[in-house]
Amino acid sequence: MKTAMIARAWRTPLGHTIDAAMARLNAGERAASVDPRVGYACTTIAPIRDQPAHSRQARFLGRMGLFGLEVAAEALAASGIAGGPRVGVFCGVGGLRAHWEDMMAAFAHQRDDGQRMWERGLRDVHPYWMLRHLSNNVHALASASLGLRGEGAVFGGGNGGAQAIVAASRALWDGAIDAALVVAYDSLLEPETLVELGARRSATVAPLAGLIAPYATDSAGYVPGEAAAAIVLVREAPAALAWIDARDGADDDARTTATLAHCAGGLARDATVVAGAARAWPDLDGDERQVVAGLVDPGAALVAPSAAMGQLGAATTVVQAIVLAEALRAQLLPPIAGLERAAAGPLVPVVGATTTSARIALGLHASAPGLAAAIRVEVAP
Repeated sequence: MKTAMIARAWRTPLGHTIDAAMARLNAGERAASVDPRVGYACTTIAPIRDQPAHSRQARFLGRMGLFGLEVAAEALAASGIAGGPRVGVFCGVGGLRAHWEDMMAAFAHQRDDGQRMWERGLRDVHPYWMLRHLSNNVHALASASLGLRGEGAVFGGGNGGAQAIVAASRALWDGAIDAALVVAYDSLLEPETLVELGARRSATVAPLAGLIAPYATDSAGYVPGEAAAAIVLVREAPAALAWIDARDGADDDARTTATLAHCAGGLARDATVVAGAARAWPDLDGDERQVVAGLVDPGAALVAPSAAMGQLGAATTVVQAIVLAEALRAQLLPPIAGLERAAAGPLVPVVGATTTSARIALGLHASAPGLAAAIRVEVAP
């Protein structure tokens, strides 16, 4: 169900504005930095550097939720749509997580005797601590503050952004709404997530100086990151920024290669650019290239925005939609940041910013446990 993307906004480790982040992406810059915290196997991360603007909604939203609300408002404003009963909100979030870090201060000075727990730190817990972790907060607050009263939904998990795009597109083509605001945000930098990624050996344990790019001969794990992104979709628009179609899927295979192929199968036609899932392990990257080469021309260009921005969890597919639309419109493909020795295989890794006449791109995303997504992005000549 192809729909027209007419507006977009994001917060990424490479910058807040579209132009600034794309300029750094095209220059081959990498947002990776050293995690100032200690005790985690993964010490190389890609955070959003700035903080969200001051907002009265901070009572109900954490940092990433505030970023989500910001991009929602910016994208809707850029679309020129005023809201109303025929405009819906569809959100993709990483999942319902009660962040450990928020409770550290409350328990740091507690004693085994269980006495004076209030004075020893519990009084410092935010009164809305539990409410701030609800997965539908951004959906509810965006709907209320922006006056969006149409059909909508919230989806959780590593492919939540793709699920939101799929549901929004279906609602548009079913005639339930006239426009859809799709918002996705996630952070893989919370302590509980870093512990999980380390246990699964998904994130890299290499120091910053020894970081190796995905699709390299000796890559060893990805850099976890975070992002918030929003796009506005309508069923048809002659002057659309791009036309997009998405698929999501899940299985019980940690490699998710078959699910990636299933998601991409109906979207890969005529694609000559592929934004890879870039899991940054030679066997996983090799499997991905082989299976995608069976769906597209084996000589298609391979890019990896996550090499520069980090893996972005539920926000990935929405960020890919924006990156690929911008790249195809500018006829310039960004390099795979940090890639020096590409592993042999089908698809051609882009190692320096490259001009292109391509008009159709395929984006891929894989996330444990067994979640996958694909997106097709097409721009007009």
